[in-house]
Amino acid sequence: MAINPYGVGSYSNSYSLLQTLSSQSETQSSDSTTDSSSANWKTQIRNSINAILADVPKGDDGKLSFDDVDTYRKSLEEKWDEEVKADLEKLGVDPDSKYPLTWDPTTGKVIVQEGHPDKAVIDKYFEDNPDKVEEFQKIIQLGKLTSTSRSTLSPTEMRQSIQQQSMAWWYEDNSDPRTWFSGGSSLMGFGSSAYTGLNITV
Repeated sequence: MAINPYGVGSYSNSYSLLQTLSSQSETQSSDSTTDSSSANWKTQIRNSINAILADVPKGDDGKLSFDDVDTYRKSLEEKWDEEVKADLEKLGVDPDSKYPLTWDPTTGKVIVQEGHPDKAVIDKYFEDNPDKVEEFQKIIQLGKLTSTSRSTLSPTEMRQSIQQQSMAWWYEDNSDPRTWFSGGSSLMGFGSSAYTGLNITV
């Protein structure tokens, strides 16, 4: 969170000088708060990234590549997509239709877009299945990581195996906190690739 310090004018009398010194002290406190807030965000991002990477299958040497993370994300997407579609079909939702879904980190909810004919059923399904919401959130965050690496690294770098901690540091340094703490959306539906409509700025 950015806190903008404010400047203080110069005054000739002692009362105004005291005001100036007081304001300068508050400014320094604000700067300190900004640094602390930034550090807290970085810690949250680092812990979250490490938690996600901990579940990615690693080689015999304990290392993983950025390609491994992308492969893991795709496998989670496919499994989640199949399970959720099967569950929704049992509830009477057309399995051949598409479901534009959005995860809102503020509310912690996954909902389908307004106007969808089965919105009430789908939204209620996610309310009743918090494990699917948690998995969806994880897939969205993985999508942010893989989007960052694919847009930044060469194919050779994507295949290079490194320690998990080194990868976490790289992601932390190259991730934008504004997108990391935002939600995301995707398109789920029969015959389509899962999450082709990933939107990390929702």
